[in-house]
Amino acid sequence: MRILLGLPGAPDTEGAALPEGAYAWPDETPWTRVTMLRTLDGGVAGPDGRSRSVSSDLDRDVLAEVRRLADAVVIGAQTLRVERYGPMRARDDAVEERRSRGQHDAPQLVVVSGSLDLPWQERVFSDSALTPIVVTGADASPDALSRARDHATVLQLDDETVTATALLAALHDRGLRRVVCEGGPGLLGDFAREDAVDEVCLTLAPYQPALVPAGDDSSEPRPFDLAQLLEHQSFLFARYVRQGRRR
Repeated sequence: MRILLGLPGAPDTEGAALPEGAYAWPDETPWTRVTMLRTLDGGVAGPDGRSRSVSSDLDRDVLAEVRRLADAVVIGAQTLRVERYGPMRARDDAVEERRSRGQHDAPQLVVVSGSLDLPWQERVFSDSALTPIVVTGADASPDALSRARDHATVLQLDDETVTATALLAALHDRGLRRVVCEGGPGLLGDFAREDAVDEVCLTLAPYQPALVPAGDDSSEPRPFDLAQLLEHQSFLFARYVRQGRRR
């Protein structure tokens, strides 16, 4: 891995290892990060409708490193349904550091849902280190609220629509001040519109997914190689070439 900017004095790493401190959290709090994966054509998922099919081991290492010392991981309901999140648990290499900082042993999963129509049978609700928090609006139905409270800690906000500003204020009140929002696109858009983002962690995946409907996995994403990367005034200018073609 070659370091183009940041981490002054840090050596390039062998293979696909993250440089030490590459995704360290700043001392300043509160702090909100968003993590985003985009393909070359701006997509967020492969033909199977999931981001994992256009991700990589290193991209998942980045996600894990961002989560390692986060207080809360915020996602939208559709992201939970599609990506099938596993239990949110403590990382062995982070527990002591988290405790020394006064943090819970593991990040708190926070799911934003207006309808509260969630896959309650998933192990993320039963086997996470901390009971997930589900955030909803003032007009949630009593029956849906009752069911949700059987599986999660429900945080009902005063307005009909959950805004990023109100959501973050509620999390900060609970001591959850290092927040990472993992999407989906609608929730990330809300955070951006409300100017609630302090940092963006972006992965550009070297794929051009086949232009087929989500759920049709008959065609694999098409891989490209990075041929050139330029930086000027914080713009990155990249050239990608289809694998097997001349550069």
